[in-house]
Amino acid sequence: MTRAGWTSIAVASAVLTSSPAAAQDTIFVPPSDRIAIRDLKLVPAIDLVPGVHVHTVIGSTGSVSLGEFDSAGTAPLHHHTREQADFGLTGALEMTMGTHVEILGTGTGVIVPPEVAHSIANQHNGVKTVLEFHTVRRPDLVPPRPAMTFPSAPEAATVPAGRTFIAKLDTGDEETLVGQTCTMRWRRVVAPSDLHPQATAAEHFVYVVQGDASITASGRTFYAGAGTLAIVPATLRHVELRPTKGDVAIVEFTVSHAP
Repeated sequence: MTRAGWTSIAVASAVLTSSPAAAQDTIFVPPSDRIAIRDLKLVPAIDLVPGVHVHTVIGSTGSVSLGEFDSAGTAPLHHHTREQADFGLTGALEMTMGTHVEILGTGTGVIVPPEVAHSIANQHNGVKTVLEFHTVRRPDLVPPRPAMTFPSAPEAATVPAGRTFIAKLDTGDEETLVGQTCTMRWRRVVAPSDLHPQATAAEHFVYVVQGDASITASGRTFYAGAGTLAIVPATLRHVELRPTKGDVAIVEFTVSHAP
């Protein structure tokens, strides 16, 4: 099938039911009963702080943000009771973890433990990008940005001296980081792969890091180039990702259980 034969737009979803709720769909908040495809670069961004632009899509159990850091762009230092996962897409970002700084470079990842103080900064020229998985829904990151607060301890957790968190993931064929409440998996896809063979307790987020692929679910096929996010509902089975051009690499996120 040629790319022209696929559904290829900023927002695409495969309808799995004809109920009124299933018809509800926005670019920021896809319905939970069908697969949704988003080109994150085309999802309107909000300015988290000056120099930090965030494109966010909200699922039913978690959210995914594409963060763009201008030169000197810095996300504030903060901590919270939940985990989050970050994956470096382009360039090198300085990530404060507790009392020290680690480099979140291209192809590296980290699961930030609960209550560990963290922030991300771009101290170099040019825009750098990162993918962030939130283990909660984040409507505060999309218009109209309702005011929200998230639980946090009075004091950030103490990080032992010498403890490092960031790991290189784009090595070999597959690397996985497992946290207390979420999992991040990077892998190459060289043959058709069933992304979701069985129903799960939470939805499955799949981001195409590089290459061109198609995603087929419920008899419909979608184009999925680099920068595409697919959100697979928890109850949907058999979603095929098929490489179509170039080396295909993906990063996958799941919430292990409700935080």
